[in-house]
Amino acid sequence: MAMHAPRKPVIGVMGAGEGASPADCRLAEELGGVIARRGWALLSGGRPEGVMGAACAGAMAVEGHWVVGLLPDDGRRRHDPGATAPLDVALFTGLGQGRNVINALSSDVLVVCGAGGPGTAAEAAHALKAGRPLVLLATPPAWLEFFASLGDGVIACATVAEAMEAIESLLAQGPAGLLGPEEPFPKPQTTPATTSTPQPLSSASSSSANSASTQEKPPTLPVALVQLAAGEDSGANRRQAEAWLERALQPAPGRRPPRLLMLPEIWNAPYAADRFAAYAEPIPDLGQDLTAGPSTSLAMVARLARRHGVSVIAGSIPERGADGRLYNTATVIDPQGRLRAKHRKLHLFDVDVPGGIRFRESDSLTGGTGLTVLSGAGDPLATGLAHPPNLGLLICYDIRFPELALLLQQRQGATLLACPAAFNTTTGPRHWHLVMRA
Repeated sequence: MAMHAPRKPVIGVMGAGEGASPADCRLAEELGGVIARRGWALLSGGRPEGVMGAACAGAMAVEGHWVVGLLPDDGRRRHDPGATAPLDVALFTGLGQGRNVINALSSDVLVVCGAGGPGTAAEAAHALKAGRPLVLLATPPAWLEFFASLGDGVIACATVAEAMEAIESLLAQGPAGLLGPEEPFPKPQTTPATTSTPQPLSSASSSSANSASTQEKPPTLPVALVQLAAGEDSGANRRQAEAWLERALQPAPGRRPPRLLMLPEIWNAPYAADRFAAYAEPIPDLGQDLTAGPSTSLAMVARLARRHGVSVIAGSIPERGADGRLYNTATVIDPQGRLRAKHRKLHLFDVDVPGGIRFRESDSLTGGTGLTVLSGAGDPLATGLAHPPNLGLLICYDIRFPELALLLQQRQGATLLACPAAFNTTTGPRHWHLVMRA
């Protein structure tokens, strides 16, 4: 079961660019430094000019900072010479609209520091539409009036201390359901006392915040990620996988047992292109009861799912299709042991790294041809959520193609992506965390 530290809150900062006033830049630099000292992550611009670059500079002056810089480039260059300093993560966003969307969707709270720039209006609108709160810091009256017209969720502040107080209050309400109650944001340090209180820009905004604090929070979905190393003995692989699944279903005291579990890619066989055929198993049509076969590996998972009343993303196994071809196939099994979704890996991993590895999945496998999203209608995975997720499936190398994730979300309505994977030790350390963030 994968364990991790609580996620850092991500604070996005935006404002005017080349036309920013020195006062706004000084304010942004102060804000960036305070955010970094809180132990939070900063998402802002990477170039030296303007409010966003000033916020980055302020944060990067703090030891232990974590800064993601948005750079307006096509990503072909490994390093942007216009960046303020080497960034922890550099996201190349193309034109300004890309920056707007990334800032809006990747931040827990978005801050407009000083006057807005050309892209600020679109960025703020994206943020509010996506349910992200907007904090305005020393923003001129004309901009205050404009932002108030965009709707609720806008808070105006005059000083950095007030802005930090507002951000802490918003974070305390929870990061939009991304984390469960047992994995809260790290508690921030005490905020210095201020002489005034940040105010919502409309009475509707105030009443929404009050009602949210008194209503019961929606339930969250506990998930367990089970990792293991497969060997030559298929029976031993199944027994090991079952033992780890059982262990994951017995969480530490104070933590809820998972409702959804996931196995890795090719967990029932050695990961070798010339060995897949020997371990391949048939996988039936959707809706079939898997507890009695025909796949021995999936039958084990289905019986466990039924025994515990949980759902399992059964990683992937080599599949022998009805056409006689081999596929790398991921499946989703519901609490009754039935097959709910089936995804054949679209992008096969063919690579030849000089001095590293050479691997060609296409020597034995055939790539899939379809997108896979399991609708949450009717809560097929028995999550108990008020709004069950639409589960999109990827497998390992599929994650390297962002268009696939966009299609799953934009055309198929996916709200949760699962990607069982077995990245190797050459490309894994270089790419895995980077592509998952992207």
